[in-house]
Amino acid sequence: MFTVYKRERLLASAGLASLMIAAAASTAAYAQEAAQDTASDDAAVEEIVVTGSRIARKDYVANSPIVTVGQQDFQDTGSVTIDTLLNDMPQFVPQSNFTSNNPSNGGQANLQLRGLGSQRTLVLMNGRRVVGSNSDGTVDVNVIPTALIKNIEVITGGASATYGSDALAGVTNFILRDDFEGIQVDAQYGQTSRGDGETQSVSVTMGGNFADDRGNAVLSLGYSNRGEIFNAARPFSSVSGASATTPLGSTIFDATNLPSQAAVTAAIAGGKPGDTFGFNNDGSVFTYKNRNGFVSPGGIDYDGFAQPGATYNPNFAYNTGALNYLAMPLTRYNVFASGTYEVNKWAKAYGQALFTQYESTQILAPTPAAGSATGFRVKATNPFIPAELKSLLNSRTNPNGTFRLDKRFNTVGPREGVDNYDVFQIVTGVKGDLPIKDWSYDVYAQMGRVDRLTTQNGNISRSAVQTLLDAADGGNSICAGGFNPFGDNAMSAACAAYVGRTSKNSTRSDQRVIEATVQGGLFDLPAGEVRFAAGMDYREDEYTFTPDALLSTGDVAGFNAQKPLEGVVDVKEYFGEVLIPVLRDLPFVEELNLNLASRISDYSSIGQVGAYKIDGDWLIGGGVRARGGFQRAVRAPSIGELYAPQNLTFASIGTPSASGNGGDPCDVGGKYRTGPNAAQVKALCAAQGVPGAIIDSYTYTNTQASGLTGGNPDLKEETADTFSVGLVWQPRFDNPWLEKLSGSIDYYSIEIADVIASVATTDQLQLCYNANGTSNPTYDPNHWACQMFSRNPATGEVIGAKEFNGNLGALRTSGIDFQVDWGFTFADVGLPDLGKMKFNVTGTKLQKWEIQNVPNGAFTDRTGTISNSFGMTFPEWKWLAGADWSYGPASLGVRWRYQGEVENFNDTSKTIDAVNYFDLNSSWSVNDKVALRAGINNLTDEMPPVYTPAIQANTDPSTYDVLGRRFYLGLTAKF
Repeated sequence: MFTVYKRERLLASAGLASLMIAAAASTAAYAQEAAQDTASDDAAVEEIVVTGSRIARKDYVANSPIVTVGQQDFQDTGSVTIDTLLNDMPQFVPQSNFTSNNPSNGGQANLQLRGLGSQRTLVLMNGRRVVGSNSDGTVDVNVIPTALIKNIEVITGGASATYGSDALAGVTNFILRDDFEGIQVDAQYGQTSRGDGETQSVSVTMGGNFADDRGNAVLSLGYSNRGEIFNAARPFSSVSGASATTPLGSTIFDATNLPSQAAVTAAIAGGKPGDTFGFNNDGSVFTYKNRNGFVSPGGIDYDGFAQPGATYNPNFAYNTGALNYLAMPLTRYNVFASGTYEVNKWAKAYGQALFTQYESTQILAPTPAAGSATGFRVKATNPFIPAELKSLLNSRTNPNGTFRLDKRFNTVGPREGVDNYDVFQIVTGVKGDLPIKDWSYDVYAQMGRVDRLTTQNGNISRSAVQTLLDAADGGNSICAGGFNPFGDNAMSAACAAYVGRTSKNSTRSDQRVIEATVQGGLFDLPAGEVRFAAGMDYREDEYTFTPDALLSTGDVAGFNAQKPLEGVVDVKEYFGEVLIPVLRDLPFVEELNLNLASRISDYSSIGQVGAYKIDGDWLIGGGVRARGGFQRAVRAPSIGELYAPQNLTFASIGTPSASGNGGDPCDVGGKYRTGPNAAQVKALCAAQGVPGAIIDSYTYTNTQASGLTGGNPDLKEETADTFSVGLVWQPRFDNPWLEKLSGSIDYYSIEIADVIASVATTDQLQLCYNANGTSNPTYDPNHWACQMFSRNPATGEVIGAKEFNGNLGALRTSGIDFQVDWGFTFADVGLPDLGKMKFNVTGTKLQKWEIQNVPNGAFTDRTGTISNSFGMTFPEWKWLAGADWSYGPASLGVRWRYQGEVENFNDTSKTIDAVNYFDLNSSWSVNDKVALRAGINNLTDEMPPVYTPAIQANTDPSTYDVLGRRFYLGLTAKF
């Protein structure tokens, strides 16, 4: 619902926003005009600061495109978390959110501008930093008290000269109300059309003036809850998460000790010694290839991928997806208090305190233990070995040798990760006027902390399982019944308790900030007054991660083993900004202003770095304004990027197919081994260590590969160059049909050098095996990408992939943002007096999104593609359009969310069609104290496109709507 006319004064601070979500875009042009019309009355126009500048001005017009959305826009989404609204906006690329169960970020809601990484989007609250929740400084916007949001201003592109490090992609500034009077209660309920995913939220806000209106205090209390949804609840995701590791158990025999072909043929016609062998419940064995000899226990877990239309190949795979969350549950409590007190005419004291507590839960399929990293070795004397498997073992060159066991531990239950967060942030300061011209000052101190406790259930002790496997009686003397791994056999409660483990990890993030600024007028030029802002600050960030002692040992399978991390980085900064009026009141130059800013930062980690900006605006005439400029931004490496220890990880690599680039390139069923360069690929596989005895039958049906991640204390800063130029058109037509027509168009270009990143395992494989045809055309095993990982000499599987941080390469993106707004009043255009109408469209045409993995390497074009990773969907077109009709106390609105066509980056033969979502919203002001609202999101119940990523749910749940049609009803009461 577009509450256009109600919010003109609110949005006047932002001027015309050239990038805007539908619900706010239609207000911007009129808001700027209102500000200009009243600018001559100094008493009526407060000096304001808009995100992207430190200088307060009357009738401010932003030199950079700024997005502004308000509280009403948030309510119109029916969501309980603010990221849902922001991720609909064209310049945001959704990343980690409540649908990110696997991989998960602990239920956090992170923002990512332009797809450049959430660590490069700076989040502010009332113009001040919000304490980060992660080792890379990323902010979780779940901590923001949504009931007090007045508006949100977003500027894209580098802003380090204004705000410091982390603002390479842009800034999101949450502006909260600090002058509330009275009592307001807001309540909302929602659910999907399938009766799940329930949401509830309740907030109470109260405030008022005191001390003869010299002071004001505000207190807000909030509660919100979001119910879970499992993948099994939606047809598109119920069969997903293909895994080779099953409750039945399986083995791949060592290439140096294979069973004989005769023994394999006797057991399974058509089988080969190098196949993956599974264990049926009846004591027989089967091969994964074509499900040969498989005796299904029944159910979607085992037969899901054998169903017609399944997203996998005919080979056997276990269905884990149905057991995972499609939407993660959340329970959140917010407390926010703020106060101001005018001490005297020179000083106003202020303070604010934020406390947020919330819990989110992740559910994964039961623990898999597999391969070299977490699998087991079984003695040939194990008493539970069935006869058919025994015949294979006895035919080996060394019949007494151990053999590998992969197993999923359903009998212990699912893996559950429960994250509990306690977040607080306190600000206290004083601001006021100085006895120098119109100068003013602001000095404040801020402290914030995030405490996170993660409880992980469903882990397995590898040593305990190995002890049971090694026991002569199969472990029966250790726990009742022992452990029979050959088939989907029940485990006694005693044995489940013996092998199961619960771990608890704690994380603490601390941030301390002291800042002092001064601003005002300097002197007059013929075109106007030169104004400035200057200041200094000190910031210290501290991060501590303490894993459960059990996880540090590496003995656990389930959730990844982790090591402790502790680090501190501080910075001293000096910054200045000047606004220079260059020309005024000339032909074709009604106004021309230049804005310059610079910042010097001295980090304890990397030393001194600098940032600057040069931008301006030119009011040409006839309602046409040009704007643009250049910014140099920097981002210092975070604590995690610098000091993270080497931890074991399991990277998603996808699945092999005849047309895609996913999976292990050495898999005989994949594109690499069946394409025109199959011979060269085979030779490279052999050179890397795939044993010759199995190279012609080698398969790897797992979607993950083991590796190591870690920091790098020798990192240097990232550097970004942002260029933007645009036109704003605000004609002043006398015709009532056209008087509220406006538009804007802006070009942006962002290029980041010395990008801090690691080369993902899937990229290592594709670059090594020449997936793009140019990265390794000679299939040289000494190519740098081929040296990033190794292979198990017994099984050929990928191991030890190194994903360590470095200043690797570059990112660059460019595009065109556009917006058109139009509205009219029925009576003014000669129609019956039926209220007002407003229409708008705002969108982005992506021209380029490219990544360079190594210095001086080739750029990979991701424009118009979707890949295996969250937050890596880059349609060429994305827009948000809407219409709003208001009549008296009622309003009705519709939104159109458009996500353009994309090509599967990992399988270029597959194209995902454009997706359209339509939302309805309505409101009714019962009286001046009570208002009702209701809406339907995803009116047509559009399901997400299905493809085969290496992430959950057969789609990208961060990009597409996975919940389906949903309803909400809300009430606001003021007293």
